Amino acid sequence: MGESMGRIGARIGALLTVGALLSGCGVFGPGPGAEAEGSPAKSVASPDPTRPVSAAPEPTVPASTAPAKPPVAPEVLPPAELEARVAGLLDAQGRPFTPVPPDQQAAGMDLVRMGLDAAVIEPAACAEMANKSLQQIPEDAAAAAGIGIPDPAGSITVVSLASNDNPDLLAQSLDINTSGCTEFTMTIEGQTVSVTMEELPIDPVGGETVSFLMAQALPTGQTMYIIGVLAREGATVASAQQIGTTEPDLVTQDELGRLAGELLTGKPVSG
Repeated sequence: MGESMGRIGARIGALLTVGALLSGCGVFGPGPGAEAEGSPAKSVASPDPTRPVSAAPEPTVPASTAPAKPPVAPEVLPPAELEARVAGLLDAQGRPFTPVPPDQQAAGMDLVRMGLDAAVIEPAACAEMANKSLQQIPEDAAAAAGIGIPDPAGSITVVSLASNDNPDLLAQSLDINTSGCTEFTMTIEGQTVSVTMEELPIDPVGGETVSFLMAQALPTGQTMYIIGVLAREGATVASAQQIGTTEPDLVTQDELGRLAGELLTGKPVSG
């Protein structure tokens, strides 16, 4: 008879995270100090043949032969530090988050991969982008995650902190880009989820910061909302997301920003 509705629901639940993988452009952008392409080169004037040559030309300074100093690599936080920051994080009511063991994190990613394999995503470009982004997530990246206690409306907050020695790759994996896939559908076992996604304005919370809101119309008739804040500094990315059937507000976004900022910096962030 095929999969039970419970397993179908689990796969659909995993697919709710696909929107966060629909990232193609670098929202964080290139680093500062990049030279603009196409800048005109400074001309070097030819000597004037009618001008007398000075008898005592100014001495030239020889070019330095010292090797250029390599850029300082961003600090990669060890797993123990990541776990300590998640363990020390408190929600707005002063309650800790329950740590998610690494094997459960890996199992969750496997479930997402299974969901992508079984789902039909339209437009097809969004499916290709999701698969590409999923493949870019470093499997060996040190990470820690925690799950909060549901609020009275049943919404759940999930936080995570990851660090890797390839920050560009990690940032590309977690960037949010809504320009190409603001609306798409995911169908699995005849059940279709319609998704809309938008980027939200937000002030930095300790590093380069982005925020997004996803709304998913489920086959049950309910709408599931995911609002998230991602913050990156150097080789470390912090994420705080709330998932529930109640439409979030700016207060929720502020709280997620506080959580992401405290994870990223290891210090309290004022709301």
